[in-house]
Amino acid sequence: MKIRRNILGGAKIPHSTSQPVIFCENNKYYLAVFVFFYTREDIQSGMIGRPAVWAIADMETGEIINEYRCREKDFSDADFEKKYNVRSDKKYDTSKAYYEAAFSILDTVRSHLIVSGEIDRINYQEYLEKILANIPDDYQKFYRDLSI
Repeated sequence: MKIRRNILGGAKIPHSTSQPVIFCENNKYYLAVFVFFYTREDIQSGMIGRPAVWAIADMETGEIINEYRCREKDFSDADFEKKYNVRSDKKYDTSKAYYEAAFSILDTVRSHLIVSGEIDRINYQEYLEKILANIPDDYQKFYRDLSI
């Protein structure tokens, strides 16, 4: 997705970008992602900081509209000083087919929203559940906080 490729201006610093969710501000819907930075030590310990940056993008084009630093404009009430456990014993399905199916659901929700101006909440919930199934428990909070 364009928003994930273009966040941080394509900077080559160790970071990860979330899967997109739908965010609403002032009765307008956007695609949204968050970014967290990590170090080698974070990966080794399985404990990482909370997201530091987030962005909203146009629902149709995926072009980034605004990028925010969480310390300036936040989407979550999570503690900045805490580290979050991203280790899990769960077996995640990270196959291309799994994500293609998830993004197909999101595309259906986006299309419906663009045409009707209304959120298809049933399909959006299915998308969100599919994405969250591959996210460690501690980090699921950030998806829920950013999502509608």
